Amino acid sequence: MILPFRTIFRLITITCTFIALQGAAAMLYGQANPLSVIDPEGIEIRVAAAQFELRPDLEYNLAKIDSFIEQAAKKKVDMLVFPELSLTGYPPSDFESIDYIDQAQTEAAMQALMEKAKKHSMAIVVGAGWKDREGNWRNRAFFIDENGAILATYDKIQQTSHERKFFIDGDRLNSFEWRGIRLGMLICMDMRYPELWRLLRKEDVGLMLHLVSAYGARAWKLPVLEGTLMCRAASNGFFIVSSNNAGPVPMMNSAIVNPRGIILEEALYAVEQMIWADIKVGKPDGFVDFKENVYQLKKAGE
Repeated sequence: MILPFRTIFRLITITCTFIALQGAAAMLYGQANPLSVIDPEGIEIRVAAAQFELRPDLEYNLAKIDSFIEQAAKKKVDMLVFPELSLTGYPPSDFESIDYIDQAQTEAAMQALMEKAKKHSMAIVVGAGWKDREGNWRNRAFFIDENGAILATYDKIQQTSHERKFFIDGDRLNSFEWRGIRLGMLICMDMRYPELWRLLRKEDVGLMLHLVSAYGARAWKLPVLEGTLMCRAASNGFFIVSSNNAGPVPMMNSAIVNPRGIILEEALYAVEQMIWADIKVGKPDGFVDFKENVYQLKKAGE
């Protein structure tokens, strides 16, 4: 049976159209797939965040941290992130004074964590109330590398009013290199201020570490803070590993977010657990051409 020319032409047209649409769909999927790798030349690492309910008890917190380190070692995690003030507890919520923190004990505990990091060849990110050389108390984040050395620290800048009764504000941001990856650290309420993230993004940070202790009955903040975290990742084109206190009544869940603003892994609400993900960190992707004079723009009518 010989098909009419018009029918053959239609079949050819339909086939070509189908092939073209399939090709276009594949191209669009590669561009829009939120889980796609941003930079194929990026560095592959396994990151994790551990959330647990902090107490104003260094020995208790250290035992919890040790337990999660052992879990992470079995999963061959490269970097494990803990919550804000995870070592010493969160004093603004539990005490009228910071005097319960013993600096000598905290330093001994930090030394023990440095030895653990070296033993397991794992970077550990932990928070502590820390007295600096001038005698000022700081809400400080520590990055301990896999060699057991403190590679970087960061003091919380945007503190709440009740935190300022205990700690003085940090006065500088810090980006640093680890395994060929540019890293930055922020703490809890810093997330509300996009300028801090943008300044670190401008230093080519590809992975942000966010230590949090947001808890205490304001559960309505869950979607707000989750959305904020996703927005910070997507607006700057970097990964974020965020670790929160597990309660009581957390205001956000620990999460690992990719540069598209998509949550790759998220902890269960108010559950003590560790989450992890394999990520490939390359050059930051996103809104690169930021208008530098944005704060000097004139108001309408001026």
